[in-house]
Amino acid sequence: MKNAKSWELKDVIMMAILGVVFAAVYLAVFNGGLALSTALTPMGLAPFGFELIYGVWFMAATLAAYIIRKPGVALITEVLASVVELLMGNSGGLTVVLTGVIQGAGAELAFALFRYKKWNIASMSLAGIFSALFIFCYELFYLDYIHLAFGLLIAQLAVRFISAVVFSGIICKLAGDGLARTGVVKSYALGANADIGKIYDEEDE
Repeated sequence: MKNAKSWELKDVIMMAILGVVFAAVYLAVFNGGLALSTALTPMGLAPFGFELIYGVWFMAATLAAYIIRKPGVALITEVLASVVELLMGNSGGLTVVLTGVIQGAGAELAFALFRYKKWNIASMSLAGIFSALFIFCYELFYLDYIHLAFGLLIAQLAVRFISAVVFSGIICKLAGDGLARTGVVKSYALGANADIGKIYDEEDE
């Protein structure tokens, strides 16, 4: 009997598709973040330009995991997205891939804490929050955030957490459920098991 947790070819294909799609999204959002930061500069809020949309960068991990529901999917899909983003022209070099590993690891840990059995708004939001926390810790040193005022750091992290919940939790949940309604993911765990009529699973109630 095949192990339900083992990957199949369809899983790899789905991860590859999501990796490419979100690579394009990530690259576009990076340019959007630059524009937001510029727009917020006159108000002294430039550091929050990227924080407002940072949750977008965790979406590949949470959406892929929500659809496929197997160990390793969140991490690998996030890394795939970062690799493709680099190939599409992100100027960050291999650092882009490293951030993909860090963010994917955060999401993976969150789903692992639920033993890959809870797939709802709570687990997906936690995955986004863990990704946000992991990459923030990295940026404390890589981007020298550690030298910023403590109050500013806390404010940035709080906004990043909210962004993670909105994009990686709520929007990915709705997007996954929308795909399930179309029948596109009927051969995956989401199509077979998800209650797509609700934003929250019964476990949330």
